[in-house]
Amino acid sequence: MDTIIQEPLDDSQAPITLIWLHGLGVDGSDFESFQKELSQFGGLDNVRMVLPTAPSRDISAYKLTMNAWYDLYTENFEEQEAEDIEGMNQSASVVTALIEELRQKYPTSPIWLGGFSQGAALALIAGLSQIPPVAGIIALSGYVPRHPRFEELSDVAKQTPIFMAHGTLDSVITIAQARAGLETLNQAGATVEFFDYPMMHEICPDEVTDIAEFIKAHSKSEDNAQS
Repeated sequence: MDTIIQEPLDDSQAPITLIWLHGLGVDGSDFESFQKELSQFGGLDNVRMVLPTAPSRDISAYKLTMNAWYDLYTENFEEQEAEDIEGMNQSASVVTALIEELRQKYPTSPIWLGGFSQGAALALIAGLSQIPPVAGIIALSGYVPRHPRFEELSDVAKQTPIFMAHGTLDSVITIAQARAGLETLNQAGATVEFFDYPMMHEICPDEVTDIAEFIKAHSKSEDNAQS
């Protein structure tokens, strides 16, 4: 798996490691600017970005081959009556292997897992499967697929902090679908903070500011728990 690693902008602080899963049809480089945006809009300079690229696969809904974490059977996310559970599980296993590799390479660095759109869905599946847990999950402009992972969460998964955000004008994955996913997570006992912004299927500066604040707040909580 091709993976871009960006070392922290400020190496004088204890770094956190953020694995970021891109959306459908792009690659890891799609979020190369995100590290600087976290610094510019959130004052967060100690993030090591890890940007893997999904494998190329046939996407049934579009009859095209593109980078994707799993297959989609219809273009409308709200009409997905069947899900590519096997593809999701395969990609979640790849993400888990990457997390384990990074834990060995950076043993003192908390690991966060985030993603955008399809990457957000996979971040939730993979992130809520980790023992020991990741430090937190960031799910942007995504959805909660019909996956067995969300039927029953472990106690560890329930305590994993989740930042979930969506654009109220998103026509790719609607805000209604995002809120339905939030309800699924709440019913499963997950710890979720939900944010919405007047935007389409994209990321905005206010959102990046809130992400940075969320990471800082939960990094302090982890420090206090360890002290």
